[in-house]
Amino acid sequence: MRSRPRSAFLLPAVVLTVYMVYSLGPVLWIALSSIKGRQDLFTLPPRLIFTPDFAGYQAVFGVGAARDSAAAIGLSQALVNSIVVSVAGTLLATVLGTLAGYAASRFRFPGRDDFMFFALSTRMIPPTAVLVFYHVMYSRVGLSDTVGGLVLVTTFINLGLATWIMKGFFDGVPVEVEAIARINGYSRFWAFRRLVLPMVRGGIAATAGFCFIFAWNEYSFASILATTKANTLPVRLSSAMGATGIEWTQIFAAGMVLIVPVVVFFYLIRRHLLMGMTFGVLGKGGT
Repeated sequence: MRSRPRSAFLLPAVVLTVYMVYSLGPVLWIALSSIKGRQDLFTLPPRLIFTPDFAGYQAVFGVGAARDSAAAIGLSQALVNSIVVSVAGTLLATVLGTLAGYAASRFRFPGRDDFMFFALSTRMIPPTAVLVFYHVMYSRVGLSDTVGGLVLVTTFINLGLATWIMKGFFDGVPVEVEAIARINGYSRFWAFRRLVLPMVRGGIAATAGFCFIFAWNEYSFASILATTKANTLPVRLSSAMGATGIEWTQIFAAGMVLIVPVVVFFYLIRRHLLMGMTFGVLGKGGT
């Protein structure tokens, strides 16, 4: 078999390089801008060689000399709030969505189709359509400006998506798996926990990944329901004003802080994510 000429690989390599630069260019620009001083940040033409300044990261994490600046007040607490809301909301949505998806996949209860449509419709509703309702309700029950209130909202937002995704994965698991276990004297819960869940762990990882993205980037509800104490990092960034105007260095640093956890999270679950998405497609195709 004749080998292909080297020129045949040149065009694909050039196309891939251009695509990578186009895709990663903004991220690299944010990364460089996050460690620039204010003078280097606004210099034209832009400087690629400069003395790093980590004041933006110091402000976000609440360390160093920059933590006492006026624009840095509340940034570190907003970061903690974002972590708590995202992790707790993702955990609750994934657990409840897994249980609801299993019930919708295995049981033919009255109104099942209506239930699934309602679960999906929660993703169709624009946030602005229900913000007033949530604001009034939270004000009356004492959940306004609380981390717990944001966790509940985040869970509700992601629960419908988690239910639909997990139902697809459970549909791909043959019911005979549980039937054989029950014939041998085991309970349905034992079969669910020991047999079915290990088979859909890729789907659980995929569900958790999507829920975490939506929770981590949530802005609409957090901007209305959390005004001061429970501000998340995206909301706090919208008011990153200092004595000299908008603190762009802090905004770029916080932007990198928002990007890195998502990249790390998906890197850790990459194998389960690929297996889960493939299993879900094959499972749906075989039913």
